[in-house]
Amino acid sequence: MKYMKKIIVVTLALVLIFQPVSGKQSSAAANGGISTQSLTTTSISVLLHIDSDGATQCTVYVLGKPGTTKIAGTLKLKKGTTVVKSWNISSNGQSLDVHKTCYLLSKGTYKLEAKVKVTCKGTSETISKTTTNTY
Repeated sequence: MKYMKKIIVVTLALVLIFQPVSGKQSSAAANGGISTQSLTTTSISVLLHIDSDGATQCTVYVLGKPGTTKIAGTLKLKKGTTVVKSWNISSNGQSLDVHKTCYLLSKGTYKLEAKVKVTCKGTSETISKTTTNTY
């Protein structure tokens, strides 16, 4: 029974993590219509875990569509509008999987922002995603 619960929890977590991403918007979407799907990216997930001692685990995973040759951008940890830590991230391939750690000195709400340019079959598109957590 415990094994089945673990499988259900892991499956649910994966479903929540690997959500489709929205890419460029059509003119209808900009006017309140439905947005189009990303041209270059299958999924992007950004996770921010903060331990009770201020240790953070900053994770970004990007999966490009078949034919993706480059994924590059920045991962920024912010408190309000202040950048606490920033990393340049890149991969020459279809996926990007980055795990970074840093330590926070003050309590508050933190935001992790990933902004990447994905190049697939000659088309480039910038994708952004954020998540927040409180320390």
